Amino acid sequence: MCIICTEEYKTVENLTILDCSGCTNLTKIPMIPGLRDLYCNNCTSLTKIPIIPGLEILDCFECTSLTEIPIIPGLETLYCTGCTSLTEIPIIPGLKKLYCFGCTNLAEIPMICGLQTLQSRYCTRLTKIPFIPGLQYLSCSNCTSLTEIPVIPGLKELNCHKCRSLTSIPVIPGLQTLNCADCTNLTEIPIIPELRNLYCCDCTSLREIPMICGLKELQCSGCTSLTEIPDIPGLQILSCSECPWIAQNPTFEENLKKLTFLQKKLKRRYIGKKLEALIPQISEIYYSPGCKGYELAKRSFCTQTHE
Repeated sequence: MCIICTEEYKTVENLTILDCSGCTNLTKIPMIPGLRDLYCNNCTSLTKIPIIPGLEILDCFECTSLTEIPIIPGLETLYCTGCTSLTEIPIIPGLKKLYCFGCTNLAEIPMICGLQTLQSRYCTRLTKIPFIPGLQYLSCSNCTSLTEIPVIPGLKELNCHKCRSLTSIPVIPGLQTLNCADCTNLTEIPIIPELRNLYCCDCTSLREIPMICGLKELQCSGCTSLTEIPDIPGLQILSCSECPWIAQNPTFEENLKKLTFLQKKLKRRYIGKKLEALIPQISEIYYSPGCKGYELAKRSFCTQTHE
């Protein structure tokens, strides 16, 4: 029982934060003027939330009987993760952050102007993401029915991991981080000039990585069709184990880059002066061509270079 069920909330003056999480007897939230934050996680019998003017945060995580979200003017953050009976999200003017992952009956996301963060992971009925001006962070991983991503200028981070119906990624001006790992139908990565981090592991249909000047990190392990990785100036981290490209490029120069990476890694883990002195010898044995570690290095291909 929570303070709503016992009606204790009526005795509290100037109530601004209400947490009734885990109350399985709660079926509706009363109108409470002045309420700013409402947390009703795992209220599995909850079917109705009223319009509460001035409410800024609504967290109704896994309210599995909730079928609708009201339009609440001034609401800034909405968590409706795991609301499996929810079929739509209303247009809420002023909403900045929307977390609706695991809403398995949600068929579409509305265009909410001003929305900055959208997390819609595991919304398996979603087929598209709308064009939302001002969106900066988009996570739609495991949306298995999603077929397209719109061009949203200014988007900084896109996570579409395991969107296996997705066949292409558009050129998104300003995008800095792209995670499209395990998008098995993706055949190419576009040239996105501002991109700094690219994670495309297990994209089994991907054949080449384009020349993206400015890229700092490239993770493409498990891309079993990948035969072309360009020499990208300034690249600091490259991981491409289980790629056909490795067998074509077992050069000593690349081993030296791996050596630098291993030296740094060992120095962070082992502080003792005696061990530090042994780092060069251990590293050279591990990465020298013809030695036992060389074949292992090819299988677990990871480099770090310096600009």
